[in-house]
Amino acid sequence: MAYGLRTYGDDTRREDLLDLIADVSPSDNPLSTMLATTEAKQTTHEWLEDYTSRPVANTGSVEGFEATFSDLTQPSRRRNVTQIINETFKVSDTSRAVDHAGQADPFSYHRDKGMERWKNRLEFAIVRGALTSGQSGTTQTMIGIEAVVTSHQTNRLSGTSLSESELNAMQYDVAVDVGANRVPDSVYTTLQLRQKISTFTAGNTRYVDADKERLIRKVMVYEGDFGPMRIFGHKDVSVSAATPGPRVLLVREDSFKVAYLTDRRPKFKELPDNGDYRAGMIVGEATLEYLAERANAQRTGYAYAG
Repeated sequence: MAYGLRTYGDDTRREDLLDLIADVSPSDNPLSTMLATTEAKQTTHEWLEDYTSRPVANTGSVEGFEATFSDLTQPSRRRNVTQIINETFKVSDTSRAVDHAGQADPFSYHRDKGMERWKNRLEFAIVRGALTSGQSGTTQTMIGIEAVVTSHQTNRLSGTSLSESELNAMQYDVAVDVGANRVPDSVYTTLQLRQKISTFTAGNTRYVDADKERLIRKVMVYEGDFGPMRIFGHKDVSVSAATPGPRVLLVREDSFKVAYLTDRRPKFKELPDNGDYRAGMIVGEATLEYLAERANAQRTGYAYAG
């Protein structure tokens, strides 16, 4: 039996390669983008926090009373440590010499990607960082929001359904403690729990334009009992189905800042040329300031679906 020309086995055909690269890397970093920044002057960064509790009973003084004194409380010292984050990359001279699709200069391309990875790592540390001292030659790492928020932390029974009453109860806990004018203004949760919040109706969930200078997109806003809250489905919020389980973070944005060690904002550094390549590094050092931990809340243990 005779066959005609079978073109799928023809090695003389040219490839059809588009001159672009479709980048689908996770790069949504609202906290490191929106939080205010400040300067740290030491690797151990400290500040003071004061808190006056609300009265729980009505008391007065008898006529002609003699003054008595109770112990005064001093502001508490809070601390965090700076964390060095670095991203290295190396491109061979051969790779730089040949023609590439989607890359005018592969070294510049990977330098930009290194900065993107650097910011992803900072965002992860802000959310889920665990404090380590860096003693004995070990890495020093900052504490993040999930570990910091303890005054209004509740571990719900595993599989608890996230509801509007749950969300409003978290805001209420903060309002009772520090006042209705200091309640959280943002919600950070898993992507699936954000979908759950989008079904809420009593709170008049809607979409508004985000700050054009910082986040170029629509942001969902939920009207809580004590004020509106922007809703973010965040890639780094804990999603583990194990204890304590998926969580919801209520954050007051002005209670956190990113503190960069002096002259250690992320920057590109050319590394020594020790071979047939060009190498570089993105390096920076920062920490998280938590200025009013009581103005935030978190609950864990929620089911993925309501």
